[in-house]
Amino acid sequence: VYHEFCNHSHGNMAVWWLFSLFMFHLSCMSPSCAHPGGLSKAFSYSLKSTRCTHARVKQLLRRYKEEQLDDVQFEDRNLELKTLPSLSTDFNQWLQMKDWERLSTASHDLHTFWAHLDRKRREMEEEGDRASQGMSNRRKAKLSIPESIQCIQKDLRDLMTKVNFQLKSMNSSSVSPTSPNTMTWQVGLSTSSWAKSTSLWASRLEGYIILRDLESYLSKLTRDFTLLRTRHSLPPGTPHRGR
Repeated sequence: VYHEFCNHSHGNMAVWWLFSLFMFHLSCMSPSCAHPGGLSKAFSYSLKSTRCTHARVKQLLRRYKEEQLDDVQFEDRNLELKTLPSLSTDFNQWLQMKDWERLSTASHDLHTFWAHLDRKRREMEEEGDRASQGMSNRRKAKLSIPESIQCIQKDLRDLMTKVNFQLKSMNSSSVSPTSPNTMTWQVGLSTSSWAKSTSLWASRLEGYIILRDLESYLSKLTRDFTLLRTRHSLPPGTPHRGR
């Protein structure tokens, strides 16, 4: 089932209600004046970065739909790329995840989105080079969509660096974070998914799917960092699940 959070409005509201109730419970367990530890501060920075990146992606998605699909209201949740991270979430399973497991998954998923964006950006740059031959530079004042995608990629690299640092801080030998300094095309996209024979319209739909799913994923990652920050703000010895 594709996008349980997005496809079932009542289920989505229930999940958010449960999440809000859980976070309220945790906040009541921790004094507001408690001095946060190093990881709590690190998660706060990651949360802020994630929110900023989410806002940029949301803005870029709207522009992409307007300029590439000629319809700023375009929406089709039936379209999917199986090589992107799943956005389906079981609330109880999500709560029970270990902290290192949550961060390791985030590191992998961020890299996957980075790689998809990189491939799409290169495709659009090639298409743009052909289309811009003989045209004036009067529109150069505004960043092109590929340039905006590259900015998003930098944001994702920054987030990966933060996540990998947090993983190291936990000293877990069970994880193997992806280094943003050695990024390659490793996500295993099938040749058919990105075949050169793909029509221009299908290629543009792929870009829409990537940005749409990235926006949804960053909303999910925001909840992850909110939970991690709250957990690591608790006084030492406070029992909770997921450590």
